[in-house]
Amino acid sequence: MRRTAFATGIMVAGVVAIAACGVPTGGDTFGEIPPDQIQFGLDATSTTSTTSTSTTLPTTPATTMLETTTTIRLEPVQIYFLSRGRLQPITIDLPPGSSPDQVADVLEAGPPPGIALDTLIRDGLIVSAVETAGVLAVDLDPATFDRVPSSQQTEAIGQIVLTMLSSLRGVGQVTFTLGGEPIPVKKGNGLLSDIGEPLSYDDYSNLLVAPRSTDTTSTTTGQ
Repeated sequence: MRRTAFATGIMVAGVVAIAACGVPTGGDTFGEIPPDQIQFGLDATSTTSTTSTSTTLPTTPATTMLETTTTIRLEPVQIYFLSRGRLQPITIDLPPGSSPDQVADVLEAGPPPGIALDTLIRDGLIVSAVETAGVLAVDLDPATFDRVPSSQQTEAIGQIVLTMLSSLRGVGQVTFTLGGEPIPVKKGNGLLSDIGEPLSYDDYSNLLVAPRSTDTTSTTTGQ
């Protein structure tokens, strides 16, 4: 009986001890801990920041396409062809300062289509044309010149002389060579010139259809 009472006493003491060491419950069992007793910064406020990064691309300047218009200035020159055996000039526009060779090319090309004119100046007749001190030395190809009828050589030479003197600035006279050798040529009056004699506009003006001041035929070509 004493043993039972003793055991019961131990159990009661154990329950009391457990109750004394148990986790408190209820609102009255919690107390605020002073800030100076909080360790490890557990009272620090955690703030989460979100940074938004935006990338702005540089503005590419607009490309402006500029229209380029090139205008080639031309000036009129007189090119002489034949109308029933008489010299007839036409006006053709060429770039300013055209060379003797350029003028010779136009003359050798013949009258423009649609114009009722003829020519004795065949392609390849004028080998070269070189100006020195106002005198233009024209070299003719022997084989091509031989194909010009003797009765028409005056008109052929007249075409060259009047075309060159009317179209080239600073040129006042023309001399002729054949295959590089100076030659006499027929003038407008039917007489032969001296070998290598400089020829002027007046030497062939009598072959004109009309005086130069009344010429009205014209055309335009671009080169």
